Amino acid sequence: MKIKMTLYIEVISSWCFWAVPAWSELQTRYAGKVDFAWKIALMDASGLPSC
Repeated sequence: MKIKMTLYIEVISSWCFWAVPAWSELQTRYAGKVDFAWKIALMDASGLPSC
């Protein structure tokens, strides 16, 4: 049985930029053992910064 791991990306969030190296390392380390996927996260207006 494989584990499925999904990365949810918020395209305007800086944490996603910094998470990519760790995500790449996990994909390399667990290749063939884990099914990796990604999706775009949908954030509602309450989670967005006010300008």
